[in-house]
Order: sequence, then C-alpha cells, then structure tokens
Amino acid sequence: MVVSLRKYISKDDEPDGKYRILRRIKTPIQRIAVVKQNNGNVLIYGDGYVMFGTTEDDNMWAEALVHIPMAFAKKRQRILMIGGGGGITTRETLRYPGVKEITVVDIDATMIDLGKKLKPLVKFNKGSLNNPKVQTRVQDGRSFVEKNQKKWDVIIIDIPEPSHDSPGLRRLFSREFYRLLKKRLTPRGVISVACSVLSEMPEYCSSIKATLKAAGFYVLPYHFDVMKKYGEDWCFCVAATRPISPRDIKIPISTRFLTSARLRGMFHIPYKYRRKWAQRRIQTDSNRVLANIHERH
Repeated sequence: MVVSLRKYISKDDEPDGKYRILRRIKTPIQRIAVVKQNNGNVLIYGDGYVMFGTTEDDNMWAEALVHIPMAFAKKRQRILMIGGGGGITTRETLRYPGVKEITVVDIDATMIDLGKKLKPLVKFNKGSLNNPKVQTRVQDGRSFVEKNQKKWDVIIIDIPEPSHDSPGLRRLFSREFYRLLKKRLTPRGVISVACSVLSEMPEYCSSIKATLKAAGFYVLPYHFDVMKKYGEDWCFCVAATRPISPRDIKIPISTRFLTSARLRGMFHIPYKYRRKWAQRRIQTDSNRVLANIHERH
C-alpha cells in the first residue's frame, strides 16, 4: 500500500482480508475513506480509523447505545444525536412510534452526505437520515447546544475519543458540556455516552462516569461484551437527572441483541476493569484527561 494511504487507513485498523478503496475524500475536518470488503461490507474511515460501516457489530453498537437510554426515558418524542452521521443509531431511534423529531448533529458534512446518499449505507440505515422526522445539522456539537435553547427527552453522544491530534473533542466530554446538556433535557430526560473500548482502557470509561457525576447526573455505566467474537468489550454510560436502576429497565420494542439475559449482565462491570477505576479523573474544558488516557493505549 502506498504510504500516503496510511493517512486514510491506518495499519492498526486495516480491514481483514482483501478490500477495495472506493473513495478517498479530504474534507476540512478529516480524511475519509470508503472501503468495500470482499464480503460486501462497506466501512467508513475517518483519519485512518473505522467510524462506522454496514457490519453486524455496527448493529450491536447501535442497539446498545440507543435502546438503553430510550428504555429509561419517560418521554421519547424529541431526540438529539451528537455524532452518528452514518444514520445507524438514527435508524434504531426511529423504531419508536412516539418519536416526533430527531436532530442529528455532525461536524463533517461529508459524513452526513454519505449517510444520506451512499447506497449500501442508505440500505443499511434504512434511509433514516432522509426520514421527514429527522433534521441534520452540520455543526460542532458543543456550539449547536450552546446556541440552541430547545430541550430534548433523550440525548445520545456518539463521537470519537479526544486525542492529542484532536484536542478540541474534549469539549464534548467535559464537565462543563455535561452541565449544559443537563439544562437541555426535559424533566426526567436521559443521555447516553459512548465510552470507547472497556477492555483496552477501562479508566477512560470511569473518567466519563466521574465527569457525568461531577456535572450532577445519576450515572450507570454498562458494557456490551463481544470478546468471544470480536475481542472487545464496549463501554457506555447512561445518565439521568433522577436515580435510575438496572432493575427498572424494560425495552418496549423488540431487539436482536439486547436479550433479557444480556441486559442482566450489562450493568455489572467485571472486577478486572473496575479495579483500574481508582483515580476517576474528571475531564474539563481545559485539561487533557481523556486524551492522555487515549495516548497511553
């Protein structure tokens, strides 16, 4: 592979088996690659790493990130998605008949454009970003929330980890931002945050939990263990303005992966990860807690 292509597909995240690069796009935000694998799956890369695709693990991720907060929410009429330009999480949210309006905010217009027009992705997300209930906004998520006085029943955050290469992302994981989100929730509203890979950096998840608590939320971390199939255990946090308990969760629609047996185990974080949670440092607008954790791994 030509060395310059490593800026589009990193060696660490290169697809297994043979693949073809369908498109390379340099946007003002990042370098995007559209990759087709021999098995027919399409992967979308951002700055060398897979953002989303048409794979089974994308279905698992979307179910875990969307249906847990939707189950805890008392109302599900107005939803805010920060990230999610691929439309896969939006697809899952649209399955709830009570949903009236979904706002999808992504900083990169090309990502949203792919979610709306790339045929394999549109087929996979069932045309979610073109649904009349869905509004898309090309804007930094922090800026959008700061300038918008609306309130939402559920807010879902699905964005990459802050790193030393993208330090500005910390403002979407900070105590200050979470305090702002708290003001933008309707009474008894809920948020969920994708917290990267628990099996690789458990302290990343614990820092997000600590930061949400510092912002005044009641927080439940949970995980989706795909170790046997994919070698990973994903972490998420669901947070609310009232106490919430795993005992109260009841998903009102059918799901493929969130079985009752799996739900019972999702809120139990294995000790091998929890023992690394001692520091629980809080991310603020001005420090680099999450970026430092990311760089260490």
